[in-house]
Amino acid sequence: MSDDIIIDVKNVWKRYGLPPLLPWKRRALHENDCALKDISFQVRRGGSLGILGRNGAGKSTLLKLLAGVTPPDKGSIDIRGSIFPMIELNAGISMELSGRENIQLLATIMGFNDKAIRRLEPEVVDFSELEGWIDKPVWQYSSGMLARLAFGIAVHARADILLVDEVLSTGDIMFQKKCHLKIQEMLQQHVTLLFVTHSPYQMERICENAIILKHGRIDLYGNSSLVMQTYISRSIGEETTKFSQFELSDISRPGTGDLRIIRAYIDKENVVYGDNFCILFEYFAKEDIGNVSIVIKIKNNLSVPITNLHLMSKDASFSVKKGYGTIKCHISQFKLTCKIVYIDIRIASTKGYDLDRVQDVLVLNIDVPPHIECRIGSESMVYLDCHFSHEGSLSA
Repeated sequence: MSDDIIIDVKNVWKRYGLPPLLPWKRRALHENDCALKDISFQVRRGGSLGILGRNGAGKSTLLKLLAGVTPPDKGSIDIRGSIFPMIELNAGISMELSGRENIQLLATIMGFNDKAIRRLEPEVVDFSELEGWIDKPVWQYSSGMLARLAFGIAVHARADILLVDEVLSTGDIMFQKKCHLKIQEMLQQHVTLLFVTHSPYQMERICENAIILKHGRIDLYGNSSLVMQTYISRSIGEETTKFSQFELSDISRPGTGDLRIIRAYIDKENVVYGDNFCILFEYFAKEDIGNVSIVIKIKNNLSVPITNLHLMSKDASFSVKKGYGTIKCHISQFKLTCKIVYIDIRIASTKGYDLDRVQDVLVLNIDVPPHIECRIGSESMVYLDCHFSHEGSLSA
């Protein structure tokens, strides 16, 4: 193994459950019994690897093998450096001890001497922003405070390798941003990162390379941008139907029930960046309702709102009568650059109370032309036409 490689995983298999205690009771290794199947990859010193995959793909199992929690049933894992695993939120933390005592305990386990612990303690307290809670028992902490303490210890433990399993999704937005900045700083200091997440965008922002696990196998291994695009494209294919329609008659949701959306769809087979198309939804009203207001919310794949389409009904043509009807929303020059968008629909009376409200009623696959995609980058959600001009002299 090259001196530059800090993690070398070769042909690793891991069976579900505990191995037999008696050697002669061991059974043959069958593929259907395994959580991980023939896993191989390398991570260079100071590198970062993201691990994507659906629930049950084997992500957490792989991290547990790397952390030494459990051995592989077949294959080898060669690690050249110290590891700090953040596999679970409270892993290694004693709930009966105070935050300060947990810092001291984990630092002692990591091999820190008294002088190093005294140096480490104020750094963790300052980073975790728990000054008022640090001497209270950890069982009194919220999940966000627990994440602050655990991550504060992890990033100041001076380990060669940091294993992170989804804990960055816990805590408020400002602390998440602080964690991301700290991770970038650690990568510049040649700390190696393995990062398990369900967010391809978060992975692409932090990691240089990534793998997709599927049914316990590596489905794709490569540059994080390429892996992110592939993962999103496959997610779109799994979540969308050809005509993007959804039957709603049996779905429970908020609202008075005086009006119910029973079906939603679009009038195009495929939506391309810049297209004109219609969102249509059929409804049934139990009685004459009169004028209504309609809000169609468009979100990205992280459920972050991008824009709202509003109708404040003031004329008789949108007055809702008893019985069935269809409402169309005409969209011109759709210039969102997300490859997948989710749509919520809310219909309310003019008095402000909800008649019906449905989340994620449609999932649309947007085809973005390559020349637009290369201009805006992977994180942009909208493209604005622009041009640049310059006045004055240009230096040679």
